[in-house]
Amino acid sequence: MTLPPLPFLRGVRSLLCGLVVLAFGPIHAESPPPKATATYVEQAPKIDGVLDEEVWSKAALIPAPAGETRFLWNEAGVYVAFRGLEKTPAMGHAKPGESLHEGDVFELFLDQKGDHRQFYEIQIDPDGRLFLFNHVLTVEPRLTPEGRLAQEFVESELWRYGLSVPKAFQHTSRLDQKTGEWTLEVFLPAGFVNRRSGGGSLQPATWRIHLVRNDWDKPKGDSDRKVVSSSWAPVLEFHAHISPTRMGSLELKERE
Repeated sequence: MTLPPLPFLRGVRSLLCGLVVLAFGPIHAESPPPKATATYVEQAPKIDGVLDEEVWSKAALIPAPAGETRFLWNEAGVYVAFRGLEKTPAMGHAKPGESLHEGDVFELFLDQKGDHRQFYEIQIDPDGRLFLFNHVLTVEPRLTPEGRLAQEFVESELWRYGLSVPKAFQHTSRLDQKTGEWTLEVFLPAGFVNRRSGGGSLQPATWRIHLVRNDWDKPKGDSDRKVVSSSWAPVLEFHAHISPTRMGSLELKERE
């Protein structure tokens, strides 16, 4: 049997795809969860918000969201660095113990077990304010077709509460008012991030994580304020806390 010429086959395929779109609407392929790595280091960086230490050059660069993020680790814990631009600082309205998401903020979601049953939300703003939140799913997640926790599940099986700052936790944030460069460093001690595994020293592993950057143009209270919210993983926009199965992954790589 003689096969039709290639241009003809392409034309038929295009026609069929067009009919599918007309019948069912546009087809959106779900983005795969992104992957990041944390490099093992013996010498820990100083948590001072200055990212010019040579040790950070060993870390793989994550070019999102709205800046660049790096991870290092050793048995003592995980080290996080972020660098971005903040031209219109909008922060400071939150009271102690309140979420910082309605101001400029960097957020890290971290699921150490990777089973979507418990994850931390760590928020830090350019002024160095810190907010820690714990999310606990009491049973296996029940999801809607778009990957969101079902509403009745959220109301009955999702427990969310603030945390006090753990012992040995460190963070420093710096904002250059002239250039707008914002840098921060965080140390997450093993006893905190490894709590579900007994709080012992860290070992090579793969975690689920997500990164968020909220950049507001005006302070809270202005009626026409707008936000650019940048997400690293394909979670639901503004709803990372109720779409945990869409987080990306962080591999704590073996010592080289």
